[in-house]
Amino acid sequence: MLTLAIDCALRRIGLGLSDGEKILGELSCDAGTRQAELLPSAAANFLSLYGHTVRDVGLIAVAEGPGYFTGLRVGMSYAAALAESVGALVVAVPTLFAMALPLLGIFKSIGTLVAVAPLIPAGHDSVYAAIYGHNGGKIAASLEPSYIKTSDFANVIGAFDAERRPILTGVTLPDELASRDCAMITPPPSMPSGILEAARSLAPADPAKIRAVYLREPG
Repeated sequence: MLTLAIDCALRRIGLGLSDGEKILGELSCDAGTRQAELLPSAAANFLSLYGHTVRDVGLIAVAEGPGYFTGLRVGMSYAAALAESVGALVVAVPTLFAMALPLLGIFKSIGTLVAVAPLIPAGHDSVYAAIYGHNGGKIAASLEPSYIKTSDFANVIGAFDAERRPILTGVTLPDELASRDCAMITPPPSMPSGILEAARSLAPADPAKIRAVYLREPG
């Protein structure tokens, strides 16, 4: 089944395409405040690179949040409308999990098991954050996706031994975390691939019933 990944949670437009488990390609570009304007044409142009149109898509995997409020609305609304119009299935993928998956896979492929802490600025001196790692051959969260004060999250990271400190990934590194001598990879690598990978283990939903996950009320 041809799967289209859509990410607008990070003030970017991220698109990915897979055929079964084979990832065909991906792109990510900074769209600023123009996500709603650019997303439909970006998706059509992206699919055309691989000889497809939106009508060939059987499954749409979209980042559900947390993330930036407007971007989440754009991505989720477009995914639901497109799924309805072409008769595709849709699956909503947790943003922080999709951010972490590619890095976890990269390090595992070189024989190193690390913890990864994806984070997104949330305003009010807070972040959306989680910590994922390998546990018994599976990926598990030692910190579930949370809306948390940046200083509190810095304390969580600082409680790890230096050699086992999670690798941070996101769009910016808050000052409180910079002082913790943390490794930071920005922007998150292969975000659309993370969405495609996560979607394989998630059940499709009714396009009319998918909802963004904010972790707190926007405002």
